[in-house]
Amino acid sequence: MPSSSPLSRPVLPARTARVSDTLAAAWPGRADFAPWLHSLKVFGAAMLALYVALALGLPRPYWAMATVYLVSSPLAGATHAKGTYRVFGTLLGAVCAVALVPWLVDEPVLLMAAIACWTGTLLYLSLLEPAPRNYICLLAAYTLPIVALPTVTNPATVFDVALTRIEEIVIGIVCASVVSAVVFPSRTTPALAARASAWLEHASRWITDVLAAGASAGQRHDSFSLLAADILAMETQLAQLTYESDGALTLRRARALHQRMTALLPLVLALADAASALRRHPAGMPDTVAQRLRATLAWIAGDAGASRPPPSRYPAGATPAAPADWHARLVAATCTYLDALADLWQDCRLLQASLRQGGSEPTALRYRVEPAGQARHHDHAQLLFRGATAGSATFVAGLLWMVSGWVDGAGPVGLAALASCFIATTAEPRLMAGRVIAWSIGCALLSWYYQFVVLQLAHDFGSLAALLFGPYLIIGAMTTQPRNALFGVLLAVTAASFPGPQHLTGASFAGIFNSSLASLAALVFAALWAVLMQPFGQQLVAYRLARANWNEIALAAHPRAPVNSARLRGRMLDRLLRQWPPLTRRNNASGKQAGSAVADFLVESAALALRRAPGGVPAPRRRAVERVLAGVARHYRQCARAGHAMTPAPALAAQIDAAFAALATTAYGSPRTALAALATLRLALYPHAEGAPHARH
Repeated sequence: MPSSSPLSRPVLPARTARVSDTLAAAWPGRADFAPWLHSLKVFGAAMLALYVALALGLPRPYWAMATVYLVSSPLAGATHAKGTYRVFGTLLGAVCAVALVPWLVDEPVLLMAAIACWTGTLLYLSLLEPAPRNYICLLAAYTLPIVALPTVTNPATVFDVALTRIEEIVIGIVCASVVSAVVFPSRTTPALAARASAWLEHASRWITDVLAAGASAGQRHDSFSLLAADILAMETQLAQLTYESDGALTLRRARALHQRMTALLPLVLALADAASALRRHPAGMPDTVAQRLRATLAWIAGDAGASRPPPSRYPAGATPAAPADWHARLVAATCTYLDALADLWQDCRLLQASLRQGGSEPTALRYRVEPAGQARHHDHAQLLFRGATAGSATFVAGLLWMVSGWVDGAGPVGLAALASCFIATTAEPRLMAGRVIAWSIGCALLSWYYQFVVLQLAHDFGSLAALLFGPYLIIGAMTTQPRNALFGVLLAVTAASFPGPQHLTGASFAGIFNSSLASLAALVFAALWAVLMQPFGQQLVAYRLARANWNEIALAAHPRAPVNSARLRGRMLDRLLRQWPPLTRRNNASGKQAGSAVADFLVESAALALRRAPGGVPAPRRRAVERVLAGVARHYRQCARAGHAMTPAPALAAQIDAAFAALATTAYGSPRTALAALATLRLALYPHAEGAPHARH
């Protein structure tokens, strides 16, 4: 029984409405009917695939029907991408089965070991790649055991089994792609343009919640989750857009918008730290700065009559007051970040309008961003462990099959391999394992009901399609809801696993029942094995992400180390988005961890900004900044060696203050961004040093 590949990225709580928003954008004017329209399209494609497979006499026609539900997406580009990579993955796994079975058929234990190693290795490789490219390795990982194991008793049939498997998959993919492109086609380009305004609305809400003095922690959490989900959704749609021939210009604009939305995170968090420190300072926030902050928030929120605030009165390279005045430094940093935020938000609005209206690409972009690329953080030890868990589950299930001597046990072993891969690709395998057990029981009951009650009434293909229509219409609509999407696909695939109406009359009740029961046992075994082999939860994942932060900050801050700042920023953002979901549960311990994750994020951003200090500054002044960077690198190396967060030494604060003095008094002038980065660095490292306890966002 095939299964869908869940996203390898963590699912944020706020993503509940993401797919429905995409559906509404894909079919404007039909928002309420969009999930049902999508379900009708998928059901029609599935019936077409089933009819073709039955007409060709393929042994497992339900594979073609199930494949439609596995690859279908509201957007044509996504359906094409998933289908293309699934074909290649199936072909790779089938070819390997053809080569492996005749070679090792006389050594069953060695054959199972080779299959288990293949499954674990290909699963690990799939976890390294973002969707949809990971479908190649993921499909190859579980296609090999599904194709190879049923043929070990008759290895001469392995080529025929592999060929029919490919044919069934290709039929399903072709039918899904044709229906998606012909029946109410939904292109990624207009959907992306329609979604851009929603993304900016969520970004505006988060900026307002973070910068407003009265916003609650819950508001900040929810709005950040929305924005983080938007950033992940944008990455997915950008990948889908590459599969549409008319999307080159839209792709450039959307990438520019995505780069600026990711740049909002460190900028707004740094501004919030500076503004919060100003409010806590005994001198308070100056009225001019407070008015400018309120005007900026009103303009970002789109209030009627609000216009973009004018630039601050501090010119580039100037310092508003004596370098020893911490309050003046905070004022300067706040004004610097407000100016940058105005430029960045203006660019976002221009790009959003360009996506909506088309025409030429905007040329008046003012905020300079360096592309972060597709850099991702990979915890290779964790990914290897997940691959080993799936491989060992396949191996143990195969050994149990051999010991039992059950001739028809190959199918459940392949299903155990598939379920193990399915569980390993989720953000929380232990949580998913429990859900798999519960949903597998429900799927088995539904399958038995269809096979022994409903399908007994199907005398031809028309009556079969009519009996399937009602339940599958509901199941198809379920797949549009993120919380139920994977299990909607599981229901669709399980209910589709019947031998066909022409075989039902001669089928043995005991045989079908035992086969279904064995499949259920395989799913439960895979889930229990995942729980047994992965007793740790998200707290260990968060700890390893924190250690990765410390090691990379030490590298980024080293003044002499050659670094790729674009890749560092990409991995830094990826880790923050990964850390946020497990750390934002409402309790004190996780709140502290979330604050530490944001602090690390700001420290690395400030360190990268300081490394770009101008070369025109005299060497003695420049060395003051280098001493700060060296101190930051030393502190985070100590944290990584100790295995826990440590309080920075007072000497580092003195070095930051000395760098302030050096840059502010130089006759050559220093960029305001470097002075603002020093302020951000001091606030992130010493959050309680300037008065009231510091609140993280």
